[in-house]
Amino acid sequence: MKTFIIYLITASISYVATIPPGPLSVYVVHSTLQKNIKIALWVAFGGILCESTYAYLAIEGLMIFEKYPEIEYWMQRAIIVLLFGVGIFTFFQKPSNIEYEKVSLNKPFFSFIKGISLSLFNPALLPFWVVVLLSYGKYDWLKITSPIEKISFVLGAGTGTFLLVYTYAFLANWKRNLIFKYLNDERLNKLIACIFIGLALLQLVNLFVRD
Repeated sequence: MKTFIIYLITASISYVATIPPGPLSVYVVHSTLQKNIKIALWVAFGGILCESTYAYLAIEGLMIFEKYPEIEYWMQRAIIVLLFGVGIFTFFQKPSNIEYEKVSLNKPFFSFIKGISLSLFNPALLPFWVVVLLSYGKYDWLKITSPIEKISFVLGAGTGTFLLVYTYAFLANWKRNLIFKYLNDERLNKLIACIFIGLALLQLVNLFVRD
């Protein structure tokens, strides 16, 4: 039961966190509109692989923290700085005009690689999942202690991202003008920026409470 709860909550967090459109979801929309959903899903699978990998690295990172408290001390502070930096950069970032981006990939393999490349260099993924895991550690019914719970967490992270990206692809097929208006909305950058800054503030408060 605990394993399923971890999976369900992680998938829900991943879904909600992916709502503000990033490079992966934007490219999936373009692939759907200019090629087909099959190609778009291969792009999504590549991105999901990266998301799941970062979730797994976050778990292993926490294991290292338990063995070496001094690493945890500095990493927690570095994560706060990184989250603040990403949040502030995103807040002032202007949405690019994505309507005219061209998709030239037609083969599943290259689309899969494109999806990996779009998520691989996202600096916020690893600290985001580290913060989530640190929050899980405060509750016995969410604290990850076994291999099967690790797998559940990683699968939940990938599932949430896939479901949201698939939602974008579905909407792109159904309402082209609506989806482009949504993706170009400048307020979405502000939303995701506030999420990252909020996570940074939460970690900062936790540090002060602990000290």
